[in-house]
Amino acid sequence: MELSNGKVAPSDANGNVEKKSQNEEKTDWRAVYIASLVAFLGAIENTIVGISEMAYMTTIDPLTTTQFFGVATSISKGGHAVFCLVFAIWAHKTRSVRVPLIFGRLLAFSACVLYIFVEFLPYGRRYLMGFCYLLFAIASSSSIILRAYIVQVSSHNDRLRACSGFAAAQLLSVVAGPICQLIFAWIKYPGYSLLPNIRFHIYSAPVWVAASSNFISIAIIVYCLHEVMQKKTKLKKNDDDSFYSLQSLATKIREVRQKDLPWALIFLCWIEKMLSSLTLVSLQTLTTPLLMTSFGWDGNFTVQVLSGAMLLVGILAILIAVAFAVFKSVTKIPQRYLLLFSLTMFLLLYFLTYPYPIVSSTIPEYNATTKGGCNTAEYAWCEGAGTTSPWLFLPIIIGIMGIAFPLAMIALDTIYSKVLGKINQSVMQGAFIVADDVMQVCGPVYTT
Repeated sequence: MELSNGKVAPSDANGNVEKKSQNEEKTDWRAVYIASLVAFLGAIENTIVGISEMAYMTTIDPLTTTQFFGVATSISKGGHAVFCLVFAIWAHKTRSVRVPLIFGRLLAFSACVLYIFVEFLPYGRRYLMGFCYLLFAIASSSSIILRAYIVQVSSHNDRLRACSGFAAAQLLSVVAGPICQLIFAWIKYPGYSLLPNIRFHIYSAPVWVAASSNFISIAIIVYCLHEVMQKKTKLKKNDDDSFYSLQSLATKIREVRQKDLPWALIFLCWIEKMLSSLTLVSLQTLTTPLLMTSFGWDGNFTVQVLSGAMLLVGILAILIAVAFAVFKSVTKIPQRYLLLFSLTMFLLLYFLTYPYPIVSSTIPEYNATTKGGCNTAEYAWCEGAGTTSPWLFLPIIIGIMGIAFPLAMIALDTIYSKVLGKINQSVMQGAFIVADDVMQVCGPVYTT
């Protein structure tokens, strides 16, 4: 049997290939850790900006509506989906990971600068902020290169551990972002004036941190992240990174067509992926305006509360991931039961947060100064509407996001891979990601 490095694996007297070979490439754990660190630094800015997006936009541009915010979010997600392919092809054609990654970080830095200077505009600030969201999304799409990089520097036997470390780095950003936001929570808007129309406050201060992290990330990419694709004259024939070869992609499509796959179950998995993503997109898009509308909170207080909530969500998600990595007894639970449990929690979310008379109070009127409360000019249902107590609403949201979503992700990914069976799954896994991207694009428009 020919190995991916062109050598022949040793076999026994019967011609069977031995399971272990000295010629097998070893995992470069240093490269795995460096790539995970770069991914962590790149994901922080998204969690930092994401918490205060809606609150900041409504504060500096009174004409902002939830519909506009939904459209801006949808466009940014569409840009992310498109440029994931662009960065993947770029890295494949140039055999380089450094150049595309550095370009992504420079693009993110440019978005941070525009975000800081947004108050220079006398009007229409929401449009510049929407453009910044698009730049942030495009910059974050460069992280797809790191996924391929992890595959290349890890052996087949260590692939699961390497990918788990990469995922853990991204989960840590969910915790680091809110912590950074909470550090500056005491600087109320409009904060301190550094230069005319350049202010340092609860909304902009974390962006300065995100801008600085890009320089750290670039330094790590230049001096610590070594190239691996340039050292290879051809891609590995039997490795996951062959997905990025257009020729092998066409071959895989033909192979998939020739397989007798359970398309009904595959389609069902796609639907489940889209539905679970819709719940997450709904919460991400509507939580900020819902808190400000239902409880009458101003932007400053809303950001503080959401930062604390996201911190708890990140901790719960990390605990779930660690449990699956450490405790073997957890992995023995059938995945379909875990998915069913998660879907049940999604369903209970809507029932438990409904404003029943016994646990609700009248929704506050709109306050033009704080931008909190329900505006009858925008929503006809404001008058006489009720709202669930925040002491009940927020714990339910934290529990659903911190427990149900990681469980659904782990269970559904496992079920989907088992449904596909013993085929090269790269194309079908790509289709699975596209199903998620479709909802990321359509979801914000639908929910708002």
